[in-house]
Amino acid sequence: MVIGNSIIQGIQIATDQILGELAEAHGLRLEKIVVLRAKRVGASITSSSVRRGKRNGAGLYESAVVLRKR
Repeated sequence: MVIGNSIIQGIQIATDQILGELAEAHGLRLEKIVVLRAKRVGASITSSSVRRGKRNGAGLYESAVVLRKR
């Protein structure tokens, strides 16, 4: 599945890694995580410097999280 990370008050949340950990905890196997797009843009992305992580260099990205049944 494709999932994007998030930045909340300048802190990057690696939702792809979190999803992988949750999936493994529930009986799936994490095959791999592949970054598909290193920069996200669009109406849902605000232009505030805090949201974009300019304070600490964090950036928004999208990843493919590949999971398999065990």
